Amino acid sequence: MEEKKDYKDTLLMPQTDFAMKGNLYEKQKIYAKKWLDIDLYNKVLNKNKNNKPFVLHDGPPYANGDIHVGHALNKILKDIIVRFKNMQGYFSPYTPGWDTHGLPIEHKMLLEAKKQVKDFDTVQLRENAKVYALNQVQHQIEQFKELSLLTDFKDIYITLDKHFEANQLRLFKEMVFDNLIYQDLKPIYWSPSSQSALAEAEVEYQEHTSPAITVAFPLNKGNKLISSNANILIWTTTPWTLIANAAAAVGKDFDYVLLKANNKEYILAKALIEKVAHDAKWENYQILKEFKGKELLDLSYISPINKNVCPIVEGHHVTLDAGTGIVHIAPLFGEDDFIIGNKFNLNKIMHIDDKGYINEKAPKEYQNIFYDEANPLVGKYLETNNLLLALKFIKHQYPHDWRTHKPIMYRATKQWFVSLKPIKAQIKKALSSVKTFNDWSKKRLSLMLENRETWCISRQRKWGIPIIIFYDKDKNPVFKEEIFDHVIDLVDKHGSNIWYEKTADELLPKKYQNLGYTKEEDIMDVWFDSGSTALSVKPGNIEAPFDMYLEGSDQYRGWFNSSLINYVAWCGKSPYKSLLSHGFTLDGKGNKMSKSLGNIVKPLEIINKYGSDILRMWAANSEYTSDISIDDKILTQNIEMYRKIRNTVKFMLGGLSDYHFKEMKLSFIHELMSYRIDVLNNEIIKNYEEYKFINVIKLINNFVIDFSSYYISITKDILYLDLANSDERKQVQYVFYKFIMLLLKSLAPILPTTCEEIYEYFPNIKKEESVHLLPFLKKVNIKEDLEIKWKEFFDLKDTVYRLIEDKIKAQEFKRSNEAILYLNTNSEFIKSLDLVKLLMIAKVEFTSKKNEIRIEKLDNSYKCLRCWNHFEEKDFDKDLELCPRCKKVVKNG
Repeated sequence: MEEKKDYKDTLLMPQTDFAMKGNLYEKQKIYAKKWLDIDLYNKVLNKNKNNKPFVLHDGPPYANGDIHVGHALNKILKDIIVRFKNMQGYFSPYTPGWDTHGLPIEHKMLLEAKKQVKDFDTVQLRENAKVYALNQVQHQIEQFKELSLLTDFKDIYITLDKHFEANQLRLFKEMVFDNLIYQDLKPIYWSPSSQSALAEAEVEYQEHTSPAITVAFPLNKGNKLISSNANILIWTTTPWTLIANAAAAVGKDFDYVLLKANNKEYILAKALIEKVAHDAKWENYQILKEFKGKELLDLSYISPINKNVCPIVEGHHVTLDAGTGIVHIAPLFGEDDFIIGNKFNLNKIMHIDDKGYINEKAPKEYQNIFYDEANPLVGKYLETNNLLLALKFIKHQYPHDWRTHKPIMYRATKQWFVSLKPIKAQIKKALSSVKTFNDWSKKRLSLMLENRETWCISRQRKWGIPIIIFYDKDKNPVFKEEIFDHVIDLVDKHGSNIWYEKTADELLPKKYQNLGYTKEEDIMDVWFDSGSTALSVKPGNIEAPFDMYLEGSDQYRGWFNSSLINYVAWCGKSPYKSLLSHGFTLDGKGNKMSKSLGNIVKPLEIINKYGSDILRMWAANSEYTSDISIDDKILTQNIEMYRKIRNTVKFMLGGLSDYHFKEMKLSFIHELMSYRIDVLNNEIIKNYEEYKFINVIKLINNFVIDFSSYYISITKDILYLDLANSDERKQVQYVFYKFIMLLLKSLAPILPTTCEEIYEYFPNIKKEESVHLLPFLKKVNIKEDLEIKWKEFFDLKDTVYRLIEDKIKAQEFKRSNEAILYLNTNSEFIKSLDLVKLLMIAKVEFTSKKNEIRIEKLDNSYKCLRCWNHFEEKDFDKDLELCPRCKKVVKNG
C-alpha cells in the first residue's frame, strides 16, 4: 500500500509565544514592577513636558475603609483619560488626593478604639483621628494600585496637610472680607435623644408612624377673586410645627380652586380635589372658581395656634404628589422652609429646646411638653375650633439617630454661612464657560446653584479645620485682617491643631491679648475642604483652572458645586474647564448595593480572579454617564469580548513571526481591509475625544468579529500555503501589522497589561521601552469610499453563502471549497476579483444565462493534500496530489 504523502512541513504555520490564556492577575504584577523599575509615569511626563498640558484634577475620595466598585469605576475612567491624553502628546500629570477630615473618620476611629468622644480631650481626639486617616490613605493607595493606574502614589495630596489647611483658611479670610461670611440660624438634623446636631452620615431611615392632618387656615385678607371668608387648606405630618407656622406656600403656576363644601369655602390645588374630598369625607362640593397660584400671593391668614397674621408666598418645593398643594412653612424646622423664610423675611419661631421640649415661645398649654407629645393637643385644639378636616396615620420612612435609633427633627441653631447672592452672577458667568458633554450636566449644576442662596459651612464636631473666628467680650465676632493673618501663619507652620492646643490669648497677636476674647469651637464643613483643592493642588506645577473634573453624579450637589463656589470666591473663575460625570454602580438587577441585600461586588475580588484589565474593560464598556450594573453575567460578557480580541491578536502575531514591516501598495481585499482599519482609526479617535469609551469597545469588538470571521478565514490559505515572500502574503501581514498597531494604541489606555504583553511579542524593528510610550492614533485622510466599490461583492457573498449553506444542509457536499459557482454578471469589478479565493470555493464559471447565480458541487474534483482545496483534473498533479500553487511552493520551498 502506497504511503500517504505528508506536506505538513511545507506549511508556514503561525508561530508565537503569546499565550492564549490571559493569566492577567499574575501578569499585571509583573508589568506593574516593570513600570516602576523604568519609572514609566515620569518617562511619559518627560516625553511631553514641553507640550500643551491637560490636567484632570482628582476629586478626593474619603479616607475611610476599603475601596468599592464605585471608586474603581471613577479611578479607571480617569486613568483611561490621563493615558489617552499623554499618548496624544499632552503633558498630563495626575495627582491623587484624599479627603481626610469629618465625622465618618472620627466615628470609625472611636469605634476601633472602643471609646467615646468624652474619653478624649479635643487635641487627643484630633491626633487619633489624624493617625487613623493617614493609615486609611495608605490602605487605599495599596488597593488603588491594583487598578493599574498611571500615577506616582508618592506624589499625593491630603486635606489635613498644614499648607493645604492654611490655603483653605486664606480662602475663608478672603470670603470674610468680601462680606460673604455671616452667622445666622440654620435648620440641621437635631437629635433630642442625644441632644446634638447630626451630620447626614449619622442619620438612618426607619419606618415611622406619623399623624397626617388636613387643616383649614382662615383668611383675614381677601382680594378681587377671593373673599376673606375663605380658608386655605394645608396638610402636614408634623402637627407640632404648626406652633411655629409663619407662612403658607403655593406653586405660582399650579392650578388652584375655590370650592364650597359643608357651607364653607376652601382653597386647594385642583389636581388634589378628589384626594382631599375623600379624606375630608365631603359628600359633595361645588367648584366656585379656578385660578393660578400666583393669584393667591397677596392674601394673608390667621395662623390657628400662634394667632399671627401670615402671608401666602411662592414655594419652590411645592408639589402635587400629596396633601393639598399648599404647604405650611415653619422657617426653623426645615431646609426648604428656612430658604423661604429668609427669602420673604418671615417670622422665625424656635419653640423647641435642646432636649426636644416646647419652650416659652409657644402658648402656655403646650409648654414643657416633649414635642412629639404635642401632636394630639394640637389636633384636639384644631378639631374643637372646626379647623381639622381630616386625620389619619401614615407609615413612612423617617430620619432617626443612628446611635439611639429614635426620631430626629430639623431644628435651627446658630451656624456660619457663605452668602452666595453677592457672587451669583460671577458663578453663573464662570459656569457658562465650562464645557460639558451633554446638555443636562450644565443645566443640573446651574439649577442647583440657582436655588442655593446660602451654604452652611459650620459643623459641631472636633475633627476638621477650625473656623478661625474670635468673639469679643460681648460675644460679637471680630473681623480683623491682622488677626486672620497671624492665625493662618501659625497653621501654616504648625497645622490646625494649634487652634485647639492654645488658648485664645496665645493665638492672638499681642495687642489683642487679655481683652476677654474667646474662640469659635466649630469646624468647617468637609465640602469646604474638598472644594478648596484647586487652591493648593498643582499637578506637574500646573495651577488651576484645570482641564477636567470627573466624578459621580452626586457631586453636582457636592464637589462640583463647592469647588465652583470656592474658586469663584477666590479669583472669579471656574476651577474646571470641562465637567464629566458618571452614575452609580448597581447590581445586575439594577439594585443599589448594600450589605443587607448581600449584593456588594468587591473590585479587589474581581481583580484577584480575572485581573484589573477585565474590570477596566467593564468600566470602558459601560454607558457610564448613567447608573451602570455589574455582576458575574456582565463580567462574563466582557471576558468573552476580551478573549475574542486576545485570540485574534494571537493568531495575527503568529502570522507575523517572519515579518519585517515596510510600506507597500495593497490590492483588492487587502486594500479594502486597510481602508476599513483607517475608518475604524478615525472613529476611535472621535469617540475617545468625546470620552465615549463604550463606543470604542463596541467598534473594536464588531471589527474583530467581522475581521476574524471573514478576512482571517480567507487569508489563512495565503499565510499558510503561499511562498514566504509572496506579494499577497506580505499584503496580509501588512494588514495584520497595521491592525495590531491600531489595537495597541487604541486599547493601551483601557487594557494596559494586555497591550504591554502584546507589544512584547509584536515584531518591530525599533521599540519603545513600553507600549505606553507610543503616540496615540493620528487621523487618516481618507480619499475614496471603498465600501461603495465593494458593496456589490459583499451582496454577492451573502447570496452565495446562503446557497452554499443550503447545499451543505442538503448534504450535497460538506465544505464550501467543493462548490462551483455559476454566475452571470456584467460587472467588470466582480469579474476582476479572485472569487475562488474571496468566496472560498472550488471554481467560478461565468455564464450567459440572464441573472444566473447557482451553486453546484464540482464534479470529479481532486483534493490537494496540502491546501485541501478541490480542483478539476486539468488543474491537478495526480502524482504529487497537489494543485498548481502548492506544487510551485513545494518545488521552490
